[in-house]
Amino acid sequence: MFKIDPAQDSFDCYIKEKNYYVDKTEIIYEYLEESFESKIMFTRPRRFGKTMIMTMFRDFLDNTQKSEELFKGLKIMEHKDLVNQYMNKYPVLFLSLKDVKGSSFEDIYDLFRNKVCEVYRDHAYLLSSEYLDDDDKEMFSELKKGEASKSTTILGVSFLCEMLKKHWDKQVFVIIDEYDVPMANAVGTPAYEDVLDMIQKMLSSVCKTNSNVKAVMISGCLYTIKNSSYTGLNNIRPKTILTNRYAMYFGFTDEEVKQILTAAGYSGKYDEVKKTYDGYIFGNTHIYNPWDVMNYIAYLDDNGGISPIEPQLFWANTSETRLNLIHGFLGRTADALEGFEKLLTGQQFVKVINENVPYHQLHDAGNNLWAGLLETGYLTKAEKQGRSGTLTLCIPNIEVMEVFRQEVSNFFEKHVDIASVNLFVDALWNSNAKGSQDSLDLILQATVSYLHAYHEYTYHLVLDGFFTGKGYRTYSEIEAGFGRSDLIIKDLERNRALVLELKHAEKEKDLQKGLKEACDQIKAKKYESNLVYDGYTEIHKYGMAFFDKQCLIKELQ
Repeated sequence: MFKIDPAQDSFDCYIKEKNYYVDKTEIIYEYLEESFESKIMFTRPRRFGKTMIMTMFRDFLDNTQKSEELFKGLKIMEHKDLVNQYMNKYPVLFLSLKDVKGSSFEDIYDLFRNKVCEVYRDHAYLLSSEYLDDDDKEMFSELKKGEASKSTTILGVSFLCEMLKKHWDKQVFVIIDEYDVPMANAVGTPAYEDVLDMIQKMLSSVCKTNSNVKAVMISGCLYTIKNSSYTGLNNIRPKTILTNRYAMYFGFTDEEVKQILTAAGYSGKYDEVKKTYDGYIFGNTHIYNPWDVMNYIAYLDDNGGISPIEPQLFWANTSETRLNLIHGFLGRTADALEGFEKLLTGQQFVKVINENVPYHQLHDAGNNLWAGLLETGYLTKAEKQGRSGTLTLCIPNIEVMEVFRQEVSNFFEKHVDIASVNLFVDALWNSNAKGSQDSLDLILQATVSYLHAYHEYTYHLVLDGFFTGKGYRTYSEIEAGFGRSDLIIKDLERNRALVLELKHAEKEKDLQKGLKEACDQIKAKKYESNLVYDGYTEIHKYGMAFFDKQCLIKELQ
């Protein structure tokens, strides 16, 4: 029987519940045998399988477990020498910070302290160890109960490594999952600097030269602690989404998606899944968002195998990064707005990317914004790259495109009179080209301070935002008829649609020429063909031409 649990991200629990597992255990061999590094950080967007990988390392290495049955039949068991050398042979200190969030530094510190207490409780056997002296046990007891001072608590991970080394006479594997969640939560608040200092101090204490530690393995969303004053952090080697090594282990490859859909009985849904949730390139590997794929299958199971009418935003609606990073992005700089305009029309653009941007500097410069969107999964690098030192960026898939559309809609809701938008949209549905033109003229005059430059995609962005905000299905630059239409708007409830072709005139005198070109293109390319085939009973086709804050609109009969 096929079974999955998208919400379960702990390896041992997932396997013990007999869920379908996409075997990623080869990363254990690749890391321990082929490319061992004593201080390593894996950075990936949220919900790309970091916790599953980190708990898998914990369960494989931890000498207080017996894991043969857990890993039975998985690829790692084929490497018998490595299994004999490492499986359940080392003390492991596992610390997860993914739930360490709060509205103040005090709240965040309290949760951090609780996590340190949990780790000490996991190793409570040390209180009876003959290898620890009374001072060690007194400190251990204070940290276990949460009674230690703040400075001692922050350094508690390092202290525990020392005690574990004394007891087992073996170096310790330290695994810290989602290290940057407290910082991401605190960015933009007075707590941020204190939270940043706390996390940096904790990491530095275990990452500096330390004979008690075999390796420190860290996961997070951003490599945001580089260039810290804490010298221990300089030893960390980041493996980001641009790194080739380990690229295939975080997320699903194309072949893995085919296998899981076949196992679930939904092989016929492959094209739909690829269109909506594929598009990421990590290193040189094509990657699907695993959270989306698993939740999509769960959706099909719950609905008799029937696909959703609308794209389901499984990942986007769970990501706090959207609130902290994307929200407020628009309108900040001309570069940001122009970038959004290009992205929404399916274009790519080239940027210099700094992979080591702290959370609090993400909005300080345009390139930092794009780097943040890349690292957090809202953009990806294009398959074909240009000159060295830059990256060509694009929106990865339909799901993320929908997120950008919603953000554009939210932006214009704050800056544009909704009554004028309603008049514009209603006029289009009612074949009132003059009324829609007058309303859009007023809107363009009102938004002049927010539109930093005028291109065809500038107006494209405005219209996209309006229709998305009104709840219509908006399709940008999709294949239709014999070409690609600028915008197709669907009113699913009333089975009607709009076809809009936009042209930008370089001079005011060229408006009429642009309008004719738009109308002629709709006729020649037959953009309405797919709509007719799909049974839409009411289709309105409009050519639109723009110059500065002026527009001309004509409906094709």
